[in-house]
Amino acid sequence: MTRSAVEAPVRERPGPAAGRLRVTSVPDAPAMRAPGGGEDRDALPVTLTLTASDVLTEEGARACLRGASGVRVVPWEDRHVADVAVVLAHEVSLATLKRAEEAAGPDQGRGVPVLLVVDSISERHLLYAVDRGVVGVLLRGEVGHADIVRASRRALRGESPLPPTLVRALVERLRSLPGHQPGSSDLSAREVDVLRLLAEGLSTAGVAARLNYSERTIKNVLHDVITRWGLRNRTQAVAYAIRNGAL
Repeated sequence: MTRSAVEAPVRERPGPAAGRLRVTSVPDAPAMRAPGGGEDRDALPVTLTLTASDVLTEEGARACLRGASGVRVVPWEDRHVADVAVVLAHEVSLATLKRAEEAAGPDQGRGVPVLLVVDSISERHLLYAVDRGVVGVLLRGEVGHADIVRASRRALRGESPLPPTLVRALVERLRSLPGHQPGSSDLSAREVDVLRLLAEGLSTAGVAARLNYSERTIKNVLHDVITRWGLRNRTQAVAYAIRNGAL
């Protein structure tokens, strides 16, 4: 693969569904319940911390996010008390990734889930971001502040807000790396099937329909894999499986 192909920006194609977050869930955190006993997933209280590449963007985003129902915003210096950290930038630079790594914590320990909100991201930077604890990437041209709030709540529940186009880009980048040897893994056949379909960009519901399982079964499979390997989310599970020759 040439350098230009590796580092070419990856964007969502515009269309009727562009910008809508299609993510799968891993039940890591309890969801809020509506008065009638049903699950009110959009009412989950969340504490956010925020940093941006410029002051105007940061101040505007803080003001908008503070106005959202159930959202508390704390300074970046107090990120250790936040549920989710949001990093906004036009370009993905080393400084942007450093900020994300700050929030995720050393060796992904005792940190918080990180959402990266950027104009575009190269495959190389996407791989680096996932490795350093970023659980989701949103494309600035396709989302608003309400989408960031929804994605933050999903990240808090253990989901991975990542457009399918970026999932596929990540998979191709991983498969192009030296040392990838298909065929060796400690995964069950069902786990391999689930992760392979996730690598194709399918949602949890899509995987369940394709394999003729319930969505709850797929969530349990993902939870088992993530827990066994000490990972954070489904994106890291797919990455780990590819690197270990399972996909």
